[in-house]
Amino acid sequence: MSQVYKYGPKTALVIFNPTAGRRDRSLLDSVLDQLKGQNWRVYVRETNGIGDAERIASSGDFEQTGSDVLIVSGGDGTVNEAVTGLFRSERLDIPVGLVPSGTVNLLASELGFTNSAKSIVDAMTKGTRRSLYLGQITSEAEERIFLVTAGVGFDAHAVSRVSKNLKRLHGKTAYVVAGLFEYVLGSFPTYSATIVGQQHSVGSILVANGKYFSGRVVWAPKADTGKPCFEIGLFTNVNRRSLPIYVLGMVSGFLPKLKGFNLLSSKEIILKGPVGRPVQADGDIVAKLPVCISIAKKTASFFAVAKHSNAF
Repeated sequence: MSQVYKYGPKTALVIFNPTAGRRDRSLLDSVLDQLKGQNWRVYVRETNGIGDAERIASSGDFEQTGSDVLIVSGGDGTVNEAVTGLFRSERLDIPVGLVPSGTVNLLASELGFTNSAKSIVDAMTKGTRRSLYLGQITSEAEERIFLVTAGVGFDAHAVSRVSKNLKRLHGKTAYVVAGLFEYVLGSFPTYSATIVGQQHSVGSILVANGKYFSGRVVWAPKADTGKPCFEIGLFTNVNRRSLPIYVLGMVSGFLPKLKGFNLLSSKEIILKGPVGRPVQADGDIVAKLPVCISIAKKTASFFAVAKHSNAF
């Protein structure tokens, strides 16, 4: 659900990942200059490594600066960390604005953003907001949230091969290169997925909270961050012979028609398999099996491009 609010000047805490994407701060600077021109106050905090965005978002900086808006400049991984910080500190009522500058920006695509400073500023100053449902990943170690996508199997193992150096050198191509390495060198174990009391034996699982995957690919068109339900893709037989067919089906749009693929809807999925196998969420490894993936009890508030939402 979306709503349009009339806002006056605000105070924003800005989390900036300087290593995201092409390491270009020009889009963020343009956004902040325009916000300052409308009498916004901004406080920029740079991240230095993994976990910093979460720590900043859950710190006392909101109280110290008087900030009532969070702006995140980075990719999906940085946004995930920041919202996880809000989740842990019970601050999900704070609206979040995005400046898409990362290697992958699926959530920004969900909300209608492009690399246009004007559209980003308009969304924040004119106050179009969407309440988004979050995915929650519960493992033996901790609870994590995700925004758009999660996965176990080939996808997660490929993500685990994406190093910082590979991201820096290849950008989005880093995930393609990592996928090729996993295809050639990886193993293909079997996993157990329990959905609505029924157990499935599968080779790979993708959980869609939003419709986009790996750029602008859409394999679960009914997935919607505004609805409290996942679209879950079960890949029954995953091996070096079937994997190229699955990938081609995903890119071409005929994945649901392929034998060995099932698409289900559910609010929860319990995943088991070889202990310690990675679980990816929003492009980063966040947990290890076994896990339970479910819809979180609370929603998060995001600014969105007005024409991309059902504002009223």
